[in-house]
Amino acid sequence: MEEEQTSCLLVLSEHRLDPGLANSAAPWHMVQHSLACDHQQFVELNQQHPIALLLLDLRGAELEHTQWLFELLQTFPGDLPVIALSDPQPTAELLTLLINTSNLQRILSEPDSGQVLDLVEQYWPSTRTSDSQRKRWLEARLAAQVSRFRSVFFDYTTMEDEQLSERFISALYRFFEDNDEHHLCRRYSTDHTLTEEGQANNFLWFIAKGEVVLRKGELEVARMGEGSIVGGMSFVTGERAFTTGVTCDTTDVIKLDRPTFAKVLDSDSELLPMFTNLLLRMFNRRLQKSIRTEVELQNTLSSLDSAHSQLIEQEKMAMLGQLIAGVAHELNNPVAAITRGSDTISQQLPALLNGSVPADSAELGMNILQHALSTPPLSTAELRRRAKEHGDRYPNGSDARRFVSMSLDNDSLWPGGKPARKPLKSAQLDTLEHYQRVGGFLRNISVCSERIAGLVKRLKHYAGQDSERPVQAQINDGIADTLAIMENRLKRYEYECELGELPELHCYPIALQQVWTNIIANALDAMEGGGQLHIESRYISDPEPVIEVVFADNGPGIPQEIQQRIFELNFTTKREGNFGLGIGLSVCQQIINQHGGTISLESEPAQGTRFTIHLPLQGNPLSPE
Repeated sequence: MEEEQTSCLLVLSEHRLDPGLANSAAPWHMVQHSLACDHQQFVELNQQHPIALLLLDLRGAELEHTQWLFELLQTFPGDLPVIALSDPQPTAELLTLLINTSNLQRILSEPDSGQVLDLVEQYWPSTRTSDSQRKRWLEARLAAQVSRFRSVFFDYTTMEDEQLSERFISALYRFFEDNDEHHLCRRYSTDHTLTEEGQANNFLWFIAKGEVVLRKGELEVARMGEGSIVGGMSFVTGERAFTTGVTCDTTDVIKLDRPTFAKVLDSDSELLPMFTNLLLRMFNRRLQKSIRTEVELQNTLSSLDSAHSQLIEQEKMAMLGQLIAGVAHELNNPVAAITRGSDTISQQLPALLNGSVPADSAELGMNILQHALSTPPLSTAELRRRAKEHGDRYPNGSDARRFVSMSLDNDSLWPGGKPARKPLKSAQLDTLEHYQRVGGFLRNISVCSERIAGLVKRLKHYAGQDSERPVQAQINDGIADTLAIMENRLKRYEYECELGELPELHCYPIALQQVWTNIIANALDAMEGGGQLHIESRYISDPEPVIEVVFADNGPGIPQEIQQRIFELNFTTKREGNFGLGIGLSVCQQIINQHGGTISLESEPAQGTRFTIHLPLQGNPLSPE
């Protein structure tokens, strides 16, 4: 044990450095002296504890004349590793002196908290450290980090939103009080753009005073007042901004990029849990507002029938009535999915925030959550195929499927890109599955919100208030999103997807999702609680390039005498007591026709029903009217 403590870390500094340098579990024996001390002391020290690394802190030192520094460095062996700390922009003369007269490993200007300890750990000679010392040191570092995080992650639930945001913003102002050379604490005038929809967002905006309006296109979706965060989701996930944020009046903000925000969090251990709580509250408030808005929208749509007599054109009035009924019909699934997602997230979040998740699992879990936010779920066939590849490591088929469904076979999700050598235990998979569910349901909520926004925009387009252009989109993504939205209903059925490799289609993707939703919902209703659904997509190049999508079920089928009426307006085969306005397939046909495609039906009683849709790749979809 005594031999393990003989190697010395010599610190020459006039400043108080990281206390971790003197940790008893460290693989070195730290001795600190001032720069002006007697050089003879170093000779005596080296006899007692051989010096293995020199930390030379030159911040604030007199460097106009460097003769004293030259003499100091001559005291030590030429091969002794040296780490130097300096004020900003060390002079060329200083650099030359350090390089020529010492074994300089690294020079660091204005080190942040913790950087010095990390550098010493990095450049400490491995030959001077035994395995037992290294193990004790790693255990001590890990224990200190976990203890520090737990000690500050106290419960903020007793604080009001205004109190919490005021406390956090006050901490930010304290941080920048004498350290705002880049003017990150700013004041903007009216109509200044903070975030722009569809564009990359590299900043986090804290509203200290004033108000910011968030717009999706021309639609105002929210107003963010004092204490709010703007750009939080896109900043955290790296996705493009979902809305455009514009100041409503003179607004005081704190603008942080990622490096600066990291420095802020490092400056105070309380800030990370405080920010996490603020961000979760913000997401929760927006989710609640979204649900309330959609409920109000349903109530508004149900009353629009009384306004038909005020429309000028009778044909337009009839179409508007049809669209109103279609919107009310289509809102059922996304609103139910939003509600279900809210409930599930509320159930899953306590398991992620109670501090019981190990740090390494939490980092992996956040990678899984972010991946689930941006990636559609795997098809059944793809999930089975990839699960089989891991059958040797996970004999339990359920564990193998969960491992693959969380994309843990993707090395990039693992911290440092290094997967665990041993298979994860079921309990570990259970913990990580919490993160996947939260990410998956957040993505579903986003998909549902876009669906609802698309329905509202269709009404606005018909009224001549807006215009819409088709975009390049991937049909398979729309089908996968629809299946995710209807996941709860699909649990009672067996379904299989064979989604082929498709080119992008010039189309209205949200309108096509309405088609997939209608056909799948009709198939599930027809099978009445049990049955099989097969979904297939493929690219056909001859005689003309088209995308073919097939939905086939093994339900009771449709009698021949009513198959000709299946696409008629107000015709329904649903029994009394089931919700059915008789317009779902009529709307589907209109959307497919709008894209220049065809939809056909094949059905035999007791044999099931098959819908086949062809969408041509060439051509320009008509604007919705």
